[in-house]
Amino acid sequence: MIRLIFVAFSIAVMGKVSMSEVEVEKKELKELTENTNTINSDLLAIDFCGEAIPLSELRIAQRYQKMIRNYDNPQFRKLMTSTEKRMRTVETILKKYGVPADFKYVPIIESAMSNDVTSHRGAGGYWQFMPSTAKSLGLVVDSTRDDRKHLVKSTHAAAKYLRDLHRQLGSWTLVAAAFNAGPQHIQNRMNAQNKDDYFKLKLNAETTKYMYKLVAVKEWFSNPERSREWGSGEVVERIAEIHLDKKNASLKADSKSFARLETGS
Repeated sequence: MIRLIFVAFSIAVMGKVSMSEVEVEKKELKELTENTNTINSDLLAIDFCGEAIPLSELRIAQRYQKMIRNYDNPQFRKLMTSTEKRMRTVETILKKYGVPADFKYVPIIESAMSNDVTSHRGAGGYWQFMPSTAKSLGLVVDSTRDDRKHLVKSTHAAAKYLRDLHRQLGSWTLVAAAFNAGPQHIQNRMNAQNKDDYFKLKLNAETTKYMYKLVAVKEWFSNPERSREWGSGEVVERIAEIHLDKKNASLKADSKSFARLETGS
């Protein structure tokens, strides 16, 4: 943008820079950018419910790599094997409500697919519903019965909830954020920041990490080879190099613009 402003200024005021020089400058910048390190597109072709994860952005790639590494351990690999049957049950129920299969990984990060987990705030069961939320979704939670611990009942409730959140927010990544932080909180953040993109919203630390957890778990289940490559660190290193090369190319082109203005040539 700065470069184009200076070019326009010189044309309008000094009349010194010809259109041919502008085209040469654009060509040089394009060549410098295209000659930077490339990266296998498959490594960046990661999504959640069909919504692309912008992994070409360095900060997002770094967060994702950290979470991929977090789940690269024997305990998680054992969990992957032991939860296959229950995850098929969850996926089948989600499908009935039009909820993408990627949400079957929520109980993995919420409760490690266990019905015995209770948080310090009182959230419980596979999907870690608070008692009030569970009751509003038709589940029974009292001294003798807790439907949050019933895989089929709680998943039907979760599917209805996720479907309703999508009707409200219009994005599955925002739905995941709302499942973690609550829909009103996410809506307030969207309104305050005038943004409707999960990856551009400023959220609390837990909710910021939530999508990366889901995608990392999904990837370890569905594409372990790609996950291992991300965990190696080489992918993020290449993305960082690309960003640096593009920055240097832009600075070089800007320097030429300054030089032309100073010399009047």
